[in-house]
Amino acid sequence: MKPVQSVQSVSRRTALLTMVGAVAQFAGCGGGDGNVAGLSSGGTGSFSGGTVNGLGSIIVNGIRYDDSAATVTRYDGRSDSSANLRVGMVVFIQGSAVTPATRVGGTPTAKAYRISYGEEWRGPVDATSSNGLSVLGQSVDVLSTTVFDGVVSILADVTTAHFVEVYGYVDPSSGRLQATRVEVSATQPSTYRLSGSIRNLDTSARTFGLGSVVIHYDDATTKPALLSNGQLVGVVLPAQQPVNWTATRIEAQFQPVASLQVSDKDEAEIHGVVTSGSTTLFNVNGVQVDASSAVISNGTVAVGVTVEVEGTVRNGVVVASKVKVETEAELDAQEFEFHGTFSALDTVARTFVLKGYRFTYDNQTEFGGVNWATNPTPSYIEVKAVLNTDGSWRATQIEADND
Repeated sequence: MKPVQSVQSVSRRTALLTMVGAVAQFAGCGGGDGNVAGLSSGGTGSFSGGTVNGLGSIIVNGIRYDDSAATVTRYDGRSDSSANLRVGMVVFIQGSAVTPATRVGGTPTAKAYRISYGEEWRGPVDATSSNGLSVLGQSVDVLSTTVFDGVVSILADVTTAHFVEVYGYVDPSSGRLQATRVEVSATQPSTYRLSGSIRNLDTSARTFGLGSVVIHYDDATTKPALLSNGQLVGVVLPAQQPVNWTATRIEAQFQPVASLQVSDKDEAEIHGVVTSGSTTLFNVNGVQVDASSAVISNGTVAVGVTVEVEGTVRNGVVVASKVKVETEAELDAQEFEFHGTFSALDTVARTFVLKGYRFTYDNQTEFGGVNWATNPTPSYIEVKAVLNTDGSWRATQIEADND
């Protein structure tokens, strides 16, 4: 594991506040307070969609999912391993009922049965700036909570010699991607990938627009039976310069409820962007939400608004009991959580390693059941942390982990 991952702090642009929904297969949303969904109330099962904001096994929407026995697949159906799940990835999880935390301030837990995930874009870096980068001519916005991993650990070190895989939320209307995780490599991938909303479809010429590029397709292209303007798709491309680009594969919108075999009566929490619909019947992350009887707080539901939805699955639809509109401050204030055995403790430099990440701690760090000044035990701890602009992780809370 690489010991350092990081972030480049930037100001949120107005365009990001009005971002029109992510493709379901490319969506989900982290952040929030992690306690909106009341999934610890003992339903028959759980269904979550959001960003991985912690490890040990993985933590999504404030729930610590044991992924050790989970079936993991990519959005395109390829089998994968839970060992490849990382902080900042966007995932969907079908699992057991959620068990409440065993102590005040602890984390509710559940077992993950099925997990699906995937990156949005993959390709060479065209250009960089102080608050983002360009991939295959498409704009990527980097926020204060964007996690970097790979051969560099901060946005400032990314160059046009690099290739990236980007996880996050695509705005089909603008073609921009709000990144939650960026994996940086010096090695060219075997294929490139873009996602977004089809525009200017010409079925005679077999072309359509995706962001700022024109995509061609032919008889050899694997694709849905029907294509239409406004359809959300992922496109796999040959690893070459975008001249008369012909897609090798066009992937239709991922359907998480059906694909993960989510059962009726499963409790659900979905974090993401409203992509279509009205105030009371809308789509979030490829999941239909019926909010006709829900308590809606913190704002008005509309296309492009980020929401946290709590409810129960019924006939493939999440019937919401609560819908909370997320504010800009909440989106920017995400905290990460890690569970596991620490190593490389340096009480002079005030650093340690956990889950392959190097953390610092200081006089503002809260300790519970841990006193490293006199005794480096217990070895199994829970850490809450934030990302610093210099590429380091700062622990805000360190506790003995009794969950």
